[in-house]
Order: sequence, then C-alpha cells, then structure tokens
Amino acid sequence: MIKKLLNDSFIRIFGYKINIQKVSQSDQQTDYKRLRAVYKDVKSLKLHFGCGPRVLKDWVNIDILFEPYEKYMRYYGDRYYSKEVRGSREDFFEFNVIDLGMPLPDDSVDIVFHEDFIEHLSQKNQIIFLSETYRVMKKGALHRINTPDLTHSMRINSKFYKGREGVFVREWDDNSHVNLFTKEYLKEIATLIGYSKIIFNSKNSSISKGIPLEYRPSEDRDQVEGNIFADLIK
Repeated sequence: MIKKLLNDSFIRIFGYKINIQKVSQSDQQTDYKRLRAVYKDVKSLKLHFGCGPRVLKDWVNIDILFEPYEKYMRYYGDRYYSKEVRGSREDFFEFNVIDLGMPLPDDSVDIVFHEDFIEHLSQKNQIIFLSETYRVMKKGALHRINTPDLTHSMRINSKFYKGREGVFVREWDDNSHVNLFTKEYLKEIATLIGYSKIIFNSKNSSISKGIPLEYRPSEDRDQVEGNIFADLIK
C-alpha cells in the first residue's frame, strides 16, 4: 500500500491502481485548524504520514483523502490492521504538509512514521518535509523512514551496459516515484538538516517500540534489501 503526498496533487496507489486527487485549500484548512486545536490534549504526539486507509489509533494520521479501511482488508488482513490498532475519522487529518506546514509548535512530537511515502516527493519537497518534521520533533524524538532503495532496485533490474535502454525506468514510471534515496544520500541530507543520528536497520526493527508493524515492502520487493529502513534521531 502506498498513499503519497505530492506538491500539487496527491497520487494514491494501492496494488496497481492509481487515482489522482486534488483537494482545495478550504478543505485542507478544516483539518489543519482542527489539529492545531486538539494537539494539546494528546499525551504522546505521534505523526503518521501517507496513512491511506490504515488510520492508526492514538496517532495523528495525515493524508489527502479519508477512505474506509474495509475495502482494503484483503491487503492488510488482521496482521497489519487488527481491531486493536484501528483508528477512526477523528484520528485522520486531511491537508498538504508541504503547502501548509504543520500546525504544531517546535519540540512537540514524539514519533514520526511513514512507509513508501517520501519517494513520491520532489527533491525540494523532501528537504522541506524533513526540515518541518525536524522542527516539530522533541529532542531525542525518532523519525522512522521506510522507503524503496534506489541502489538495490537499479542493481537487480538495470543492465547499464546497454545504455539508456538498460536503465530500469519502471522504478519511476510504474510507481509514480519522483526522487528515491540511497542510504548514503539519506544520511547526508538528514545530517545536513540537523538530525543527530541516522540508524539503518531492517523491517520491523526500529529502535523504538512505538513504531507500528510495517506493511511495506510487500511481495513486489525484496523483504530485506528492497527498502531502506532508517531511524532518524533529533
């Protein structure tokens, strides 16, 4: 499952179906203001970006369109979306963080989580996103990134000796990916922004026990090397 946020539009991908949704500024402002009003009542502020229909209980789930989870349960199953972790519409907030930023003060967030999300942003918007999340995170807070690994994808799918014809462009064209990370590039950018530590590990191996069970990558990618799994510490 991928629910992705772009600057001018939001591309929603589940399986192999792509729908483009555009949301007006007035629609976005409603949930933007609601989050600003309610965050003080949350004991532990946890942000889940690109959530899609997997709205998690006790998380602030941010995406562009609320969808009932029932029609997607064949993908998730109870393993990834059991009744115990399912949130409601009240846990979902619809707005574009790139356009509006976060309606939260500095040093207010405990955990940031997203999977198969950040590769759908442009390079500029990736830096904006990582900077805005850094701003709202508490000192020592964790930002969990789960994103496809460009190096691994190119290594197993491309035949560079063939020149342009050998480049695996489907990594971008078939998945609506815009800018993918390598471990080295992610570490360089995160360090530049100010994150104090960048820890690479594996699926469901975050140093934080607060991270939910990770759905991605599914069978379309190698479970060990197909994605980058990183804990960014402020």
